Amino acid sequence: MANNRAKRIRAITFDLDGTLWDAEPALMRAEREVHDWLRTHHTPIAAAFSIDDLRELRRALAERNPDLCHNVTALRVLSVQTAAMQVGLDPGIAQQAFEVFMKHRNQVQLFGDVMPALQRLRTCYKLCSLTNGNANLVEIGIDHLFHHSLSAIEAGVAKPQTEMFIRICALAGVEPEETVHVGDEPQTDIAGAMASGFRTIWINRQGASWTYSWRADAEIRSLVEVEAILASWR
Repeated sequence: MANNRAKRIRAITFDLDGTLWDAEPALMRAEREVHDWLRTHHTPIAAAFSIDDLRELRRALAERNPDLCHNVTALRVLSVQTAAMQVGLDPGIAQQAFEVFMKHRNQVQLFGDVMPALQRLRTCYKLCSLTNGNANLVEIGIDHLFHHSLSAIEAGVAKPQTEMFIRICALAGVEPEETVHVGDEPQTDIAGAMASGFRTIWINRQGASWTYSWRADAEIRSLVEVEAILASWR
């Protein structure tokens, strides 16, 4: 899809969860491992709170603490602290539980198109990651492919807030009009990037229907399509 904006694209920002890998298997496995660890080492918590109970507790804490909505790490730690205190255990348990979580949370399986696409694109563009999550690119093993990375935890706000998009531009030394964002979420990724002055590419790996009145500049099924799209915008 052609784009008539004048400025050449110099940087590409990528969402992580859902865009470079399917996050659900790793997140679900990590939560099971945490619950198994609690059952072994701190049985009263596991007996009182199922995995679903802990998820609901996080949702409730997020509603009561809107200042933490951008910080998924703080919410996970706070949920275990709260559960521990409710059964009379030391809330310090939460930090250990979170370390168990992160060990498995970062065991993701990259989509097959990710490595070849990023390796090629990196030779011509500044690549940046932009995530609301807490994945660790060093642990995953792809940090070397990105010139800059920014999480909502670091930014203090989450997508779709424009502050997050503008801050990554400042880190990369580019203007929003010189940047394209690639992501799978219509609201947090595409709407947020559009509002920030970015061009946008919706990666639709599942063949979902677009249900909004506004559209991304382009839609793809694989990251290998990005290079040709950017070439068509020159």
